[in-house]
Amino acid sequence: MDFTAQKDDPHGVQRLLNILRRQQDSSSSSSSSSSSSSSSSSTSAPSAATPSSAAYPTPNPFASASDPTTAPNHQQEAARRRTYNSTASSSKYNLSAEQLPQEEQQPSSFDPYSFNPFSSTAPILTSPPPPPPPIPAPKSAPTPTGSTSKPRDLSTLTFAESLPILSTLSSDQTLLRRLSTLRTQQHDLERRLAKEYSQFRHTADKQLPNPKLRAQQDQTRRREILAQWDECLQKQQTEFNRMGIPGIQVGGKEVRKQRKIVGVLVDMLDDEERAEG
Repeated sequence: MDFTAQKDDPHGVQRLLNILRRQQDSSSSSSSSSSSSSSSSSTSAPSAATPSSAAYPTPNPFASASDPTTAPNHQQEAARRRTYNSTASSSKYNLSAEQLPQEEQQPSSFDPYSFNPFSSTAPILTSPPPPPPPIPAPKSAPTPTGSTSKPRDLSTLTFAESLPILSTLSSDQTLLRRLSTLRTQQHDLERRLAKEYSQFRHTADKQLPNPKLRAQQDQTRRREILAQWDECLQKQQTEFNRMGIPGIQVGGKEVRKQRKIVGVLVDMLDDEERAEG
């Protein structure tokens, strides 16, 4: 085994062996030239020449562990190694006690309750503010029933209910012109029917000398005139409904109400003609 090879010496054992080897070499060389008294002095000479042996007493490697004289030497050697290791590490990394972190100089006590994720006072678990109460939706208007959703039939209005609507229609120039056209057509029909019947009466005595036959022909003429007049009235009632005039029913039997409403329409036309004239 090669005892001279370089090995890690964390505890200074190799260094101690080297010192002892040098002492043995020096003692063997001095024994040949001097006496036993001088050999003892030469044995102490290398230890004096060596600064490390003067500072640190050399332990006896052959002494037993139970030897009371060797116990203090082992304690001193262990203290020296601890001092050497701490000094070497501080000088190697340029560290001093002042430069060490505060945690390494004076370790603080561990507090297991310094962070409690289940604590109600932990800032990370602070509950957000409660959401505002929901705003109630506005109540929708009730859906109209089928009976009220339909527009009201203007033809069923009474005369009193029809007056406000007629007052509004009195300013409608388009409606007034259409009413004027219907009245002109009615006047033309009245004049024509009256003229035809007058001609029949003047000629009936000569063309129909028989009184019975002349009476039958006269009855026929009257029925024809009434049929044309009824047809003219139905056309007028249909036009009134299209124009939005209230209280007028096609073929209705409320003749008195319809006459009042037609009288109001006639007054409206007369006022318009007087305003134009």
